[in-house]
Amino acid sequence: MSIGERCRLNIQSVAFGGSGVGRAGGLVIFVPFTAAGDIADIEIVERRKNFARGRLLGIVAPSPQRAEPLCRCFGRCGGCSYQHIAYHHQLNIKQAQVREAFVKIGKLPDPPVEKVIASPRAYAYRGKAELHAAKSREGFRLGFMDITGGKLVDIERCEIMHESINRQIIEARSRGRFESDGGDLIFWANPSSRAGDAIVRTVKDREFLIPLSGFFQTNLYLTDAMVDEVRRLAGLEKRASILDACCGSGLFSIFLAQSAERLTGVEIHEKSVQCARENAERNGIRNAEFICADIGEHLNRMAERLDAVDLIVLDPPRAGLDSKALNAICGIKCRDIIYVSCNPATQARDVKYLTANGYVLQSLQPLDMFSQTEHVETVGLLRRK
Repeated sequence: MSIGERCRLNIQSVAFGGSGVGRAGGLVIFVPFTAAGDIADIEIVERRKNFARGRLLGIVAPSPQRAEPLCRCFGRCGGCSYQHIAYHHQLNIKQAQVREAFVKIGKLPDPPVEKVIASPRAYAYRGKAELHAAKSREGFRLGFMDITGGKLVDIERCEIMHESINRQIIEARSRGRFESDGGDLIFWANPSSRAGDAIVRTVKDREFLIPLSGFFQTNLYLTDAMVDEVRRLAGLEKRASILDACCGSGLFSIFLAQSAERLTGVEIHEKSVQCARENAERNGIRNAEFICADIGEHLNRMAERLDAVDLIVLDPPRAGLDSKALNAICGIKCRDIIYVSCNPATQARDVKYLTANGYVLQSLQPLDMFSQTEHVETVGLLRRK
């Protein structure tokens, strides 16, 4: 099949990244915004040796998995890819995708993937929004990049954002101008919960200060469950030393400190480290210290000094860990590793490295922190043989 050619396609599954998958003319064809069971008319827009990408022209026979998207920008905005699929099917898709990533990338024949923990709210759950602002002939535009990543979709509201963020978007538009052109505007849910230049977030009845420019878990209604999972995996035994790598503002550190004689949090974002220290003080934590450093460099220094640590908690960015950090972890020979990730592909790659160096993946719990999107959070436990 060649670019521009059209065909009728039976969609058989949904691939990692959100596109439906069908086969025609000896090719695997990926088509965004389709669901398993759809019969769709499509047009080939990209052709490679072993696969092609198609554009959806129309649904001939809809899948029973289909749902009506709530957002009128769905299909143009690049933020969501699953609003056309019923929520319980989204969870099944994500579980299958996590399993596939660990089979194909992690090279584990039977990864211990649990059922996905659902978000209590499938919409209006996000606690932070980062919107792009740009000038146009009609004035300023505010929104997210489109599905190609090349154009800005002007939005009035976002259905997966907390309603307090949508109110802020309306207010920003009413001003008729923005402070910068080509920059980003950051909105936090419930912005009145501020302390100076930090936002206040409550998790399991504990308050956390988060820098306005910093990172915090996105789902306002599922973060408690994620903390519970990390605590469950850490176990009840008292550990001599815990390292919370990429600790942010100390979310996991605050809840794990009671399980350690000594806890160390490492984070490269200086304002987050300052907040972590204040969060520890506000919560009466006396056995934790927080260091502003690159995690790879810090782990290497630990390995060189032969520092002992009983548990390492990893929560890296989407890119995962580099080989320097992974090699240092293996050199430290920590007994247990809890690996939290928002990207199963890079997590599976890193787990492959760790399993080749003496670790066994004991469990893998996905959580739907990013409902209606192709993303999923996973919490894994690795134990040294």
